[in-house]
Amino acid sequence: MNSPTRARILWVYGAILFLFLGASAAITPLYPLYHEQWHAGLPMLQAAFAVYAITLLLALLSLGSLSDYLGRRPVIWFALALEIVAMLQLSLAADISDVICGRALQGLATGIATSALSAGLQDANRERGGLISGMVPMGSMASLALGSAFLVRFAPNPLHFVFCLLTLGLIMSVATVFLVPETVSRIPGVLASLQPRIHVPFTARRAMYRIAPANIAVWALAGLFLSLGPTIARLASHDKGGVLLGGGVVAVVMAPALVAMLTHLGRSSAVLLNRGAVAVLVGLPLVLIGLHIGSLSFFLGGAAIAGVGLGLTVQGALRTIVPLAKAHERAGLAASYFVMSYLAFSAPAFVAGLAVQRYGLRNTTDIYVTLLLVLILFTLLGQSRQKTKEAHSSSSH
Repeated sequence: MNSPTRARILWVYGAILFLFLGASAAITPLYPLYHEQWHAGLPMLQAAFAVYAITLLLALLSLGSLSDYLGRRPVIWFALALEIVAMLQLSLAADISDVICGRALQGLATGIATSALSAGLQDANRERGGLISGMVPMGSMASLALGSAFLVRFAPNPLHFVFCLLTLGLIMSVATVFLVPETVSRIPGVLASLQPRIHVPFTARRAMYRIAPANIAVWALAGLFLSLGPTIARLASHDKGGVLLGGGVVAVVMAPALVAMLTHLGRSSAVLLNRGAVAVLVGLPLVLIGLHIGSLSFFLGGAAIAGVGLGLTVQGALRTIVPLAKAHERAGLAASYFVMSYLAFSAPAFVAGLAVQRYGLRNTTDIYVTLLLVLILFTLLGQSRQKTKEAHSSSSH
């Protein structure tokens, strides 16, 4: 595979991944409108958030390795078809039950696409492909959440317009897949691969365990901001900021995450994980201070610093595990990583949404953030032990 072909694959698959993951955040600014215009309660809004994550996880578990057997392109085309149907459903939704159905299809499509696209990016270039897989979620969620907020505020038909645009983008993406070659050959065993399982190659298991606490913490952080973030920000700002605040909260977390990744391209995975942990430890207490004293500036400043930690930790985690898989293990490893990540992204946030009804938003956020800080501390301790172990190993030789 020559360099222009590799570059074309990176551009095409990276752009499609951008659309898939950005579409997942485009709905965030709409939650307050669903509540105001359709009178959807918090349990139904949380169901719309949770059903996406549940079907995404099911897809990763049962279909995450599919492209290792059938090839990347057929699986990507199938995922695009499902995503287009999901966006059409959301663009025509008349009530919250229609949104929940659309989100279920969207999660299924995104789960299928994520592992296939991530593996295809790594087929083209292991280092740059892994970097793109890590950066795209941050850039896409920031861009489309903020873009969606502006469309909700200024465009006609605010509940549906953004999904109409996403549908058009996805339809155009179908044609771009014809521009790139297949990167893996078909191999037998496709039916056996459909059995739900977690497949982490033996060579990557120890590394996966090591990055798990920090990875879980930062994805749970992302889940908090994408589900309850707009509500928390309204409380911190005394209900100022309007609909733009919902998209702004996502952008304030995800944009610094992307910038942090871009400014740390040459750093080792250990440095990335350590700096990411420190940023989260600094940022999250500021989020709580902003919530309790009613300061939007403290809240957004802390969210931005924590976002830096999110970006560095995800980049460090992927840089740790990506080089440890062979070509026909990449989709399986990617699926396993995203199962862990999206489970952390969805389950704690869903539980927090239910807890808010009983314990209140401030108390729930306090407990949630405290648990995240504990996980990050475990990460720093683990990194310290790993560094000591490596130092003893090198000195003994």
